[in-house]
Amino acid sequence: MVTDFVSADYRWLKSPEGKESAHVLFKAGKARDGYFMNDDVIAQVRKAMDILKKFYTNEDHIFIFNNAKTHLKQANDALSACKMPKFPLETWGITVAAKGSIGKLVCDDNGKAVKQKIQMVNARLPNGTPQLLYFPEGHKHAG
Repeated sequence: MVTDFVSADYRWLKSPEGKESAHVLFKAGKARDGYFMNDDVIAQVRKAMDILKKFYTNEDHIFIFNNAKTHLKQANDALSACKMPKFPLETWGITVAAKGSIGKLVCDDNGKAVKQKIQMVNARLPNGTPQLLYFPEGHKHAG
């Protein structure tokens, strides 16, 4: 898979001498590079913005995306009523794909993504007071 940015004025986004580019060549699949996830999109956009800030500062730039998955993305630990239990549970959380030290998905021997359970971030009441979603450490129901 190839992902890149294109401009009507400059064609493919790269530095004037062509040494810097936001071009990504990606081999999709469980046994290859994994999948081009939202974190990969963000990293590519940051690279593109660095090129624009460095070489094309006197112009306005607009990024347009056509990737439905990125429209739905929120932080992995974001508050979500759909993922919360109705009654207290000692071991509840959000199941997400585990990532290695360089941010890529961790796969088991069969090529399936390894899952891990994380906690949601705490909520805030209307007056700004934090609302804990988990029992504090040492509580008899703490997970």
